[in-house]
Amino acid sequence: MKKQTTIFMTGATGFVGSNLAYEFLNHGYSLKLLVRGENAEQKIDSLFYKLYYKPEEYSKFKKRVEIIKGDITKENLGISVQDIERLSQEIGSVFHCAASVSFDESEKEEIEKQNVGGTKNLLEFMCRLKLHELHYMSTAYVAGQRIGIVYEDELDKGQSFNNTYEESKFKAERLVKSYGERYNIETTIYRPAIIVGDSKTGRTSSFWGFYSLVKSLYTLIRIFKEDLKRNGRRSNSSGVYYKDKVLYMPLRVRGIPDKTLNLVPIDYVVNVVMRIFKDKNTHSKIYHVTNPNPATLEYIQRLVCDCLDVSGVKIAEPLDFQTKPINQWEEFFSECIQNFAPYLQKEEPTFSNKNTQEVLNGTNIRCPHITKNLISKLISYCIDTDWGKKINESLLHTAINY
Repeated sequence: MKKQTTIFMTGATGFVGSNLAYEFLNHGYSLKLLVRGENAEQKIDSLFYKLYYKPEEYSKFKKRVEIIKGDITKENLGISVQDIERLSQEIGSVFHCAASVSFDESEKEEIEKQNVGGTKNLLEFMCRLKLHELHYMSTAYVAGQRIGIVYEDELDKGQSFNNTYEESKFKAERLVKSYGERYNIETTIYRPAIIVGDSKTGRTSSFWGFYSLVKSLYTLIRIFKEDLKRNGRRSNSSGVYYKDKVLYMPLRVRGIPDKTLNLVPIDYVVNVVMRIFKDKNTHSKIYHVTNPNPATLEYIQRLVCDCLDVSGVKIAEPLDFQTKPINQWEEFFSECIQNFAPYLQKEEPTFSNKNTQEVLNGTNIRCPHITKNLISKLISYCIDTDWGKKINESLLHTAINY
């Protein structure tokens, strides 16, 4: 194994990490994947067999994958002394994707432990092994509640945060910068916005964030459709009915209609990261992997509703709820999406992506526009797989026994 083409990676079982690992293998890199749990190898096998669709495709690359059992929340990442000594001679670069992406404030301690403590442990591990190239997956939302233009070289502007996740990633990024300067670690930081599924297939393994909006709306639609099949009492009392074969469902969603929601498909994120990773001259910078032309919340809402064949839904300003009190279904929907609500109700900053665009100049890598076709693919994948529950079940069974 050549050291310069060997990547030590955390978070390979996550949405971003798994897609990046897939591309690394396709580009000839060897991977040493830190994976938690006794069934670590089975986790990775089942994950990659799904990504490659056919078991024999991944089997060709499997010899370039080594599973390192460990845990980012532990000292030395929970790796044995013997493995640490060996790895110091084999690793060329480190890619840190592992993180808790929960917005649930009741999980604050665990989020901090994973995102801040885990990053510190990784940095200490790199110092011990004298590793000097780190690629860190952050988020554009380290900007927190800032408004206006946010530049890539900015971090601490005294901002407040929408949730513990944002704040923990901010703290982690601050650690990365500090260790990089103090211990001569070349750090490249990627800050993606709200990541959604593949722009060509709709495929995703994460049904969090933006998808919580879609799933909540889809659930409400199903409730009323089932009711209309029976006696329709619930629908009639709520003003829900079919209008030209489209379900009319009056529902106000608290938000700012003309605010933007910065959605980026996973294939764009991976293409940008791979372009930067493969060119040493682009390292040691911070990159906003964001949509340069983000759609408004109202526009996205219309596309989602068109794809779900429902009308009557609207993004409503807080004043609207003062004029007419919230009803039980609006309350139900609001509770379902409460963790994502700040991204609907507060202005979003404009993410300058000058560094990213300079790297992409002369390439054909472009962020896909948010269109009905794209939203349709994302939603269809969710529905077809029952929100991930039926993802290639027969293939997965084959893969585990392959």
